[in-house]
Amino acid sequence: MITNGESNITRVLAIMPNGKTGAQCGACREFMAQLMEGHYQDVEVMLDYEHEKVVTLGELTPDWWL
Repeated sequence: MITNGESNITRVLAIMPNGKTGAQCGACREFMAQLMEGHYQDVEVMLDYEHEKVVTLGELTPDWWL
């Protein structure tokens, strides 16, 4: 992504070691917050594919860098 000059993330799907979906790690959240400073809050994160549970990165990381 970075190599191709891209810096906008709209949706994230993380696959856990057990093969299910879940929230990305804190380091990944920090990377996205830094990459998209000022508008990372709207990135959609698929927490549970089976139950179609989606949250925003802003909900997972409120008040980042305050």
